[in-house]
Amino acid sequence: MNRLILFLVLAFIVGIVVGTTYDLQMNFVMGATVVACGLAIIGIWRTWRYNAGVLFCVFLCLGMVWTGLAVSAVNSPVTAFQGKNIQIVGEVQDRPDIRPDGVFYKLGLLRMTAEGTTREMTGVLRVKVVGAKGPVYHYGDILQMKGLLTLPEPPGNPGAFDYRAWLQRQGIAATLSVKDTKEIKLVGRSGNPIIRIAYTIRDHLEQIFDHTMTKIGASVIKGILFGTRGEIPADVQLAFNESGLVHILSVSGYHVGLVTALVLAVLRLLRLPRRFTAWVAIPVLLFYALMTGMGPAVMRATLMAILLLIANHLGRMQDWPTTLAAAAGIILIFNPLDLFDVGFQLSFLATWGLLYITPKLNSLLPRVPVSLALLISVPFAAQLATWPLVVLYFNLISPVSILANLLTTHLVVLIMLFGGMGLLGGLIYLPLAGFINTATDLLTRLFLWLVQASTSLPGAAWYIPAPSLGLVIFYYVLLVGLVELTKQPEWRAQLRNWLDEAIKPAARTKWGLGCCVFLLLAATWLLWPVKHQLELHFIDVGQGDSTLIITPGEHTLLVDAGGWQDELITGKGAGNYTVVPYLHRLGINSLDVLVITHPHADHAGGARAVLKSLPVKLVVLSPYGFGAGDKVDEGYDILLQEMKQQGLVYRTAAGGDQLKVDPLVTIRFLSPTAAYHHTRSDANNSSLVFRLDYLRRSVLFTGDIEEEAEKNLVQSNILSQTEVLKVPHHGSGYFYPEFFERVKPKIAVISAGAGNRFGHPAPKTLEKLKELGSRIYRTDQQGAVILTTDGTTWQVKTGK
Repeated sequence: MNRLILFLVLAFIVGIVVGTTYDLQMNFVMGATVVACGLAIIGIWRTWRYNAGVLFCVFLCLGMVWTGLAVSAVNSPVTAFQGKNIQIVGEVQDRPDIRPDGVFYKLGLLRMTAEGTTREMTGVLRVKVVGAKGPVYHYGDILQMKGLLTLPEPPGNPGAFDYRAWLQRQGIAATLSVKDTKEIKLVGRSGNPIIRIAYTIRDHLEQIFDHTMTKIGASVIKGILFGTRGEIPADVQLAFNESGLVHILSVSGYHVGLVTALVLAVLRLLRLPRRFTAWVAIPVLLFYALMTGMGPAVMRATLMAILLLIANHLGRMQDWPTTLAAAAGIILIFNPLDLFDVGFQLSFLATWGLLYITPKLNSLLPRVPVSLALLISVPFAAQLATWPLVVLYFNLISPVSILANLLTTHLVVLIMLFGGMGLLGGLIYLPLAGFINTATDLLTRLFLWLVQASTSLPGAAWYIPAPSLGLVIFYYVLLVGLVELTKQPEWRAQLRNWLDEAIKPAARTKWGLGCCVFLLLAATWLLWPVKHQLELHFIDVGQGDSTLIITPGEHTLLVDAGGWQDELITGKGAGNYTVVPYLHRLGINSLDVLVITHPHADHAGGARAVLKSLPVKLVVLSPYGFGAGDKVDEGYDILLQEMKQQGLVYRTAAGGDQLKVDPLVTIRFLSPTAAYHHTRSDANNSSLVFRLDYLRRSVLFTGDIEEEAEKNLVQSNILSQTEVLKVPHHGSGYFYPEFFERVKPKIAVISAGAGNRFGHPAPKTLEKLKELGSRIYRTDQQGAVILTTDGTTWQVKTGK
């Protein structure tokens, strides 16, 4: 059988997919595996004609068994103590991940003390030590520490990053939060000495960059050479993402290829006999992979390089599909869950594109010099191969990526060359490294300038909704079909002959007009709004509020943007990590209106990130916060100042005002007529309250109003029955009973954080809504609440 390894690895991958998709009984699967193996042995002995099918079944069953074992190995008895403070002793299993907000460790458990009992314990935890101050521990260190054990909840918003699934792929059972480095004590050292040496060398090499380059330059060169990304500023990482250059910060085939080429060049200069080349180069590549953390992408590239070196040494034919499949098989044997790692998928697809599509693209450029043709075809082939998955996972299209890769490819090689020379110089004499890295720093600055310039071009990057899995599969079938078609000799002539036979010359004009009409209708259908529905997305932002409104005419309004504690000051939190990604997943690249109901961080904090990430035509604010004695959350003035600096149009609203963004939708503000003062919470009571009407459907948004504002609304006789109510103040117990009775909502949506310290929603609020017959939806229990209507009925979906 040709390419047997490819065939068997594909069967193994199918088994992994089946094993993770369905809840299979391990006894049944292992029994089926034994039967399949027995049939395979008999088939090979008797030379059955159906051996290929039997072998496929064997490796499919092995994939299911291996996946089940990998999942069960992650589970640990320690998860029974979720939500409790425990003391543990464990061994650091990887390099520390140092970030501005803390240090993360991967810790293998040895012992645990909880509820006065100490016991031996197995499993792996991800430990976060809050704050960047204090000693940093390293691979092999045995630590004793106290902290809060947690198991992350599944994501509350559709398509959001699944932290629990990511931990499982890393073999991690739960997380432990340690408040201070004082809670950690070093009690011993262990670990593999080779890995410890590799990490120690890497740490020493990174320190050379820290001592001889600027902070930003050092962070980028460490990302290029070693894949260290925790120190790179968030805005720089975003620029790399949107320019299509993020692969440069992840050690992959590009880096391993350069290291391999450098090693082979040095060995050739040393005139080492060819029969020894592979056996010298392979340990160097393995050591480099070890230093960079042995992620799926670097392991793929390293294994392929090793297999090709061995094939060359043995004089065997180098078949890239077999080599690529063998590399995937080896990685998946060690961890079958790596199949679902985005880096694994993108790395293998990019390599497939380079090896499969690039030659065909080069053949379409016969008159272009080979070096120039490769400069164009290589990034284009990688883009064609990975584009659907980039859109599926990141919703990102980056037309500028090919240009960015063309501009920076040779520059990155220079940066790596000078960076490598700086490291060699630093090992001999640190000031020598400083001299060399002056040039490295200049090259790095030029590189960053090119990245920023690429992303500043019009249309450099935009976000679109994630395609369906069926559409992704159709894309790859079509891509392979086109490549295979163009591989046929005289394919143009064959296509022309087929058209001559299929379409008579007299009918060609009609066919041409028909195709033009079809393309025009298809383009109109894609570009013209076709939903004709009102959508309300009550986003799960934890303890806070954020609601996205999409009108039938595809206009967008965001009511509040959530916010974590101090997010108005830091600018980082729910806006960066929840709201902006949610908008991008829906393909929203701009907002017509941002409404900030009142100046509290849990509603306004995320607005800073939103305004930096998306163009906003109009910002509507509460009148509270502009008076001399108004008490707002710290940092609200920073938000207002940034809006002025960006030249944004912002207005305050009051009861009686109207907002018109769609002909079919009416938005009327009901409160406040003026800012409240001398109430229990003036800022909350001064929240913007507005009613949205679309045909026969109605929604009431209430911000955080409390009893006083609710009473005024009732007494002013401007309230009427409303179908959907965004329950005031996260379901707080400070409410005016007649308010709910007057509104009498059919659907009540409460935005609150799970286990919040305020006790929201209050039991008496829930009881009142149930008494009125309202259907209650809560973001703390059901995740995002998504309501859609065509003007007749409501459809409800939740994120969990």
